[in-house]
Amino acid sequence: MTTNVLPVSNVINVTITTTPSGLTEKNVNSLALFTQDQPLNLEQFGIYISAAQVASNYGTNSKTAQMANAVFSQVPNVLSGNGRLVIVPMLGAVSATHGNVQTPNISANLSSIIAVTNGNLRVTIDGVVTNVGNLNFTNCVTWSDVAAVLQAGIQDALVTALTNGLQFTSKKVGTSSTVALGTYAGGGTDLSGAGYLNAAGETATAGANSSGETVLQCLARTSGLVGYVPIMSTLDLEDAAIVAVATGIQAQDNMFFQHCASTQDILGVCTTIAQSADTKTRMLLYTPSLHDANLFKAAYAGRACSVDFTGSNTSQTMNLKQLATITPDTGISETFYIEAQTAGCDLYVSYDGVPSVVSNGGNDFFDNPYSDLALKFYLETAGFNYLRQTNTKVPQTEPGMNGLKDAYRKICNQFVINGEIAPGAWNSSETFGDPALFNKNIMNTGFYIYSQPVAQQNSVDREARKAPLVQIAIKRAGAIHSGNVIVLVNS
Repeated sequence: MTTNVLPVSNVINVTITTTPSGLTEKNVNSLALFTQDQPLNLEQFGIYISAAQVASNYGTNSKTAQMANAVFSQVPNVLSGNGRLVIVPMLGAVSATHGNVQTPNISANLSSIIAVTNGNLRVTIDGVVTNVGNLNFTNCVTWSDVAAVLQAGIQDALVTALTNGLQFTSKKVGTSSTVALGTYAGGGTDLSGAGYLNAAGETATAGANSSGETVLQCLARTSGLVGYVPIMSTLDLEDAAIVAVATGIQAQDNMFFQHCASTQDILGVCTTIAQSADTKTRMLLYTPSLHDANLFKAAYAGRACSVDFTGSNTSQTMNLKQLATITPDTGISETFYIEAQTAGCDLYVSYDGVPSVVSNGGNDFFDNPYSDLALKFYLETAGFNYLRQTNTKVPQTEPGMNGLKDAYRKICNQFVINGEIAPGAWNSSETFGDPALFNKNIMNTGFYIYSQPVAQQNSVDREARKAPLVQIAIKRAGAIHSGNVIVLVNS
């Protein structure tokens, strides 16, 4: 006789479910390098965690490899913040070029030039006249020596020796980049004359604008293929192209680093970007040359994009940071230093022999938009995962909203721990929610989270299953960059 055995699930039925997987935050330290160079493997993009990998694929002497070396030489760097270097070859991109002027063959004039003890010359660089005087060439022997004397008096052009004369090259690029030699109406020997530099016989070449794929076009083409947030490129760009990128980037969840070498850019393109409040663009001035400025930019980006926001007291400012592989810029006078503060372009100088980044707030300090993007990514992910990681539903009730706000609260607490948010007095007249609770929370925790009561939500949003608006106020921890001390002495 067969005995029927009934399953226990008739009484107790057990179903085992797992929590749905969530998203990870977009990494604000994944740095993109858009390059003109072509890799050996013809990749559409590549992800790199060492300079050696880049050199192997792009060649040791390529601009891409040199910039990668500057990125990874910093301590900490993008890897410290769990980031990586994403290299994207651009499509037919060509840098803008420099304007320059060459003297004719004046090899016969070298002896006359090196006999000059008080020479003068007018050099018009990108439309700006520079009068150079008190030039003493008596210690010169070669054209390179002559070039060095002239270079000491000329800020915004590079003076290089040719086999039979000199070349003057603007530090700016684009069609407005020009150089011309002329007569300086001061005392001393006029070096523009036929027996010296022979300005009347000079050959001038204007610069050309960049061409091919632009930074914004490359961003649009690749942002859906690979993850990155901050962007830099190998390109030397004319002013209009820089402004176009800054305008486009401001509407994106990205940041843009751009180098410049001419001190004219402080009151020029840097000021234009600051006045447009394009805070997601960081202008970096380094005067030796555009090539050197490009490497300064890479080093700066590698050091700047290194914060691990999950840590404790890990937030940073770029001010006074030292950069490996970069020497201080000796071309920054006190005048340029002060102008850069208003223009919001960052510098790399020596304070009494100590190499230091100068982080200026004229276009906001770098760490503010950088940390704002990180906070945005963390909050987006926390909210999404709270709704995603449930097998049932989040009720459209106050308990449901409390759960959503708690997910945001955890992120705000983490940004208190990492040092981006700190308790303090609220200095704005704009508040929301309960004013007493608002000020109490800001003073005690550094943030306040409020949502409209579910009962007050309009029917259209409720039927669309939208959560009531959540508002978050945070108090930045800020940073101390400078200070004054008064010492009262009594004898």
